[in-house]
Amino acid sequence: MNQKTSILIVILLVIAAFLGGTAFAKIRYEGKATLTNATPTTTPQANSAQATFVPQKTDKPEVKFFVMSFCPYGNQAEAGLEPVYQLLKDKVSWQPQYIVDEAKSSCEQNCPYRVYDDNAKNRCKQAIAQGQIKDIEACKKYFPYASTEECLSKECANLKAGVYTSLHGDQELHQDVREICALNLVRAASSVDAMDKWWKFISLINEKCTSTNADTCWKAQATAAGLDATAIANCQSSQTKDLLDKEIAVTTKYKVSASPTFYINDVLYQEGRAPEDLKKAICSSFNNPPAECNQVLGEETAPTSGGCN
Repeated sequence: MNQKTSILIVILLVIAAFLGGTAFAKIRYEGKATLTNATPTTTPQANSAQATFVPQKTDKPEVKFFVMSFCPYGNQAEAGLEPVYQLLKDKVSWQPQYIVDEAKSSCEQNCPYRVYDDNAKNRCKQAIAQGQIKDIEACKKYFPYASTEECLSKECANLKAGVYTSLHGDQELHQDVREICALNLVRAASSVDAMDKWWKFISLINEKCTSTNADTCWKAQATAAGLDATAIANCQSSQTKDLLDKEIAVTTKYKVSASPTFYINDVLYQEGRAPEDLKKAICSSFNNPPAECNQVLGEETAPTSGGCN
């Protein structure tokens, strides 16, 4: 990640911290200004209204789970989902997705929300009323530009297209790619236990590696999981751009920015993340649930919204 990209990300996080109060706020571009509550990686999100999951039934449910490889909430969700995989195996289509950004594109998309316009003034008034900021003058520093064009010129023009970022740094970005490579490699294998190896790799990475040592830690975990570390490394060196472009296309389509996010048969799931919660939601999405769905995987939990955004 280059210095200018790092500075931009810090600036955006400062803005987000202000707009979200004790939590961070992610400013997303969806054709209009929107604010969504989010969190840093160590603090649960404030409670928010969540829609009750209404399943869309199919013969073989598809579970998309969007994560960042070193988001602790994403890792917790993977730990909740792995026993469900072990129970249902290939009766379900498992589709992990990784949340990354293309730096120049993200900068350009965020510029409209750094302009001190009527929308910004209204948000400042709300923040002042809620005691999050002292006055309008103090608020203006979070919206330093008079126009989108000024922001684009000063913040984005010198960023290089095709430079990718991940919230927890370059080593997380690299690990995202390696996990996608490992997934593609096991799917190309015809053995019954192929996906077992991928899940073991994920579990070992979550247990033993971090966003500060992943580039040296991952190979031992891949080998321990029965994967070909050389093949993964070759994939990473030759396919990174294509793989990340595909991930960005999917996260953009589903408007996902928070790790973890679940879609089951393309229906957003925002309830409990314990194995039993996830099992019930997935099993409710079968036209004819298999006998394995009768097995109980522990206690259910309350809905949770903690995440990395």
